[in-house]
Amino acid sequence: MLVKFPWIAQGASNQYVATFIVNILAIIHGSTVGWTSPMIPYLKSDETHLKSGPIDATEASWIGSLMSAGALASILVFGKLAEYFGKKKCLIFLCLPNLTFWVMTYLSTDVIHLYIARIIAGITNGGLLRIVPLYIGEIAESSIRGKLGAYFPLAMYIGIFFMFVLGTYLNYFTIPLVMIPILVLYFFLMFLLPETPQHLLRNHKDEKALKSLKFYRNCNEKDSQNVEAVTDEYEALRANILNVHKQDVKLKDFVERSARRGLIMSFFLIFINSFSGNMIILSYTADIFKSSGSSLSANESSMIVASIQFIGIYIASLFVDKFGRKILMSISCLGSGLSLLALASYSYVDINFEVSNNLNWIPIVSLSFTIFLNSIGISSLPFMIVTELVPQKIREATVMICMALITTFAFVNLKVYPPLVEIINLYGCMYIYAGFCIMGTFVTVFIMPETKGKNLFQSQ
Repeated sequence: MLVKFPWIAQGASNQYVATFIVNILAIIHGSTVGWTSPMIPYLKSDETHLKSGPIDATEASWIGSLMSAGALASILVFGKLAEYFGKKKCLIFLCLPNLTFWVMTYLSTDVIHLYIARIIAGITNGGLLRIVPLYIGEIAESSIRGKLGAYFPLAMYIGIFFMFVLGTYLNYFTIPLVMIPILVLYFFLMFLLPETPQHLLRNHKDEKALKSLKFYRNCNEKDSQNVEAVTDEYEALRANILNVHKQDVKLKDFVERSARRGLIMSFFLIFINSFSGNMIILSYTADIFKSSGSSLSANESSMIVASIQFIGIYIASLFVDKFGRKILMSISCLGSGLSLLALASYSYVDINFEVSNNLNWIPIVSLSFTIFLNSIGISSLPFMIVTELVPQKIREATVMICMALITTFAFVNLKVYPPLVEIINLYGCMYIYAGFCIMGTFVTVFIMPETKGKNLFQSQ
């Protein structure tokens, strides 16, 4: 056994520890995502260290969006790499692109170096999106799978907040020196974890698979009932794996009724995740707070955003297995839509009419509610729900497609928003995002099935 914690349910502590170790890299990568917020103003200033001089708005937008290009390529590759090498080895490898990013930012002298560094960082981004949900899904019991799955986006936002704090108090060259030792720690901790039982079974390593399952279930060899329960779970797992493994995935598997419904709902959840406004608020925090009427500084607004998102996702992790995915997603979509409507309406009135100073609290409150409500469902749950919506046979292929979609949507969002907001103003963009959230409310309430507690190996 790796470790035992008396406050965690018996048989689950190693699952929590494994989730924590894996999410160290998610925290580090979240810091990579958040790096642009405090560093782009520095790179735009006359104090920049770049020999090419201060960057302009176009160059800044490329720095912000090029990570998605690396992520898209990574998503398409890491499915096969995980199938061949296993999820553990892939998760170990993924620290190398992130390490390269920090080294290149430290040594950079030209904006081209930063372009390349961001693309390389995208490899870690895509790999994490591809591997972590599948890894958690394979090691976790159904009773806590939702909670453990919610820790992945939570860790990303912890990393973003961490970077906002570092960016406030440390300079450009000190930040990589803080991040690199954490990466080294993650690298060595990953060797303490066994490969998932499913991968070992697929590669006919039955003895190691049973040992791995016993590890993740904290099996007590002296407790005959515990051993019997784990052995029964292993036999059921082995039967399911062998049954699926014997079947080749074909195009017709994707058009069967159960698969088709799961795919459509999965794609819709990814769309809502991407176009609910959360990605734009996160990437253009300071500009949106300023445009909405807030007098907060860039650093203050960025830290507020990250703090609220952290709280929202943490709350989701506490209640996702208690209340279910459907309720949280419905509340998140409706609340985000109404908050964005309030923000857009205030922005419209502020631009076209005179607004009383007594109402200048509206943009700050509505934006804060948008961030919080988005975090409890839209931005934290789709990654997990996708793995529960489709049959086991096409699950990995579906995850790959969904992750490719989300990185493509991210690139489009980050490149289109700046010119779009100049054409239709902030209120126009927020009305669009509000419309998508309201549409998401109707779909999650009336169409999306509840997947809480579902066995990941059952067919739909």
